[in-house]
Amino acid sequence: MTASQNTTALKIAKPRDKAQDIAKGVSILLVILFHTFTMPVWFKTIFSIACVWLMPFFFTLSGYYYTPGKKTKKENIIHRTKQLMIPYFQYSVGIWIITTVYNLIRNTYTIGQSLYHYLTFLVSRNTLILLGLEPIKSDMTIVPNGIKFTTVVVPFWFIVMMMFSNIIFYLIADYALSNKKRLISILALLISTSYLINLGVEAIGFGLPWNIQNVPMGTALMLIGAQYGKTKILAKEAVSTKWTIINTLVAYAISAVIQLKYPGIGSWAGGTFRTYGAIEVFPCVLFGIMSPFMVISISRLLEKIPGLGFALSWVGARTIPFLFVHWLVSSFVSIFLKLQAQPLGAALESLLNCFITIAILVVYRIVWELILKTIKTKKAAKANA
Repeated sequence: MTASQNTTALKIAKPRDKAQDIAKGVSILLVILFHTFTMPVWFKTIFSIACVWLMPFFFTLSGYYYTPGKKTKKENIIHRTKQLMIPYFQYSVGIWIITTVYNLIRNTYTIGQSLYHYLTFLVSRNTLILLGLEPIKSDMTIVPNGIKFTTVVVPFWFIVMMMFSNIIFYLIADYALSNKKRLISILALLISTSYLINLGVEAIGFGLPWNIQNVPMGTALMLIGAQYGKTKILAKEAVSTKWTIINTLVAYAISAVIQLKYPGIGSWAGGTFRTYGAIEVFPCVLFGIMSPFMVISISRLLEKIPGLGFALSWVGARTIPFLFVHWLVSSFVSIFLKLQAQPLGAALESLLNCFITIAILVVYRIVWELILKTIKTKKAAKANA
């Protein structure tokens, strides 16, 4: 790319939209609520209607800020892989050390068992099942007197799928976005590929390693987000307040009808469609298309509330550490509250767990960032001395 091309690309780069950071903040807080709050049956229905868009939304929004020509394919892939995978390994190793030390103190797991748990995490439990090294079972409980590492790193699946989806996305984005007919054809190919692979997954009874059967669909959602960015359809000035409200209400109405008929469909839970099977690919894509209108419209209203908009955008800028750490924190909180298993205890106790978990996460990030800022300041002062 020439210097003039690079300058042009930088000029057309889309500025940050605070409402979208707020939307990310709202979304990650809802993820934490889902993972830590034992919901009554009636609340689950409401929650699924209101929040079924969560996982598809993160993938759609991930593609929104893509600017064609700003970087080469290789540069984009390297940058995004580092951005996702460096924290992935840093946090996973840190969490493994914490859980291993705790389990040794509690005499729950040996070093060998803990190492096996980390190996399972790295290569994917589905890989071990394919190789016949682990039976098909699900252990989502807190072990008495201990914490199983593979339980508290369950949310990490999201980052691996995001990385694979990003690699494919950056390889084909410029070609796919060059005209609408091409984009539609490629979207159809990606979505149908995920659907067909998921049919095979249904036949064997468990997912592929790292749930790669849904990576094509993740790529499709990112392309949809990139097209939104290209057309500026989510920009504040794109539509009037009236049509923003109408679009939001219509999107929620469609979501409510689908969820009342098929509760939980299209939620993309854990990267594998466990409830309705391969057919869930299609409502998942639909929610990915509708979700930006559903959540960003509300976020534009929250942006106007003094203090709240700032707090939510602050959280939204820190979704990865919140995603990585919240289940570990919640597990220790549940032990402190004497809750025995996931989902965590009775409704009121688990709601308390949720609030305490969020409070600890906020304090953790404030303190950690203050430490990093202090170190950076001292290094700068030393360099200038």
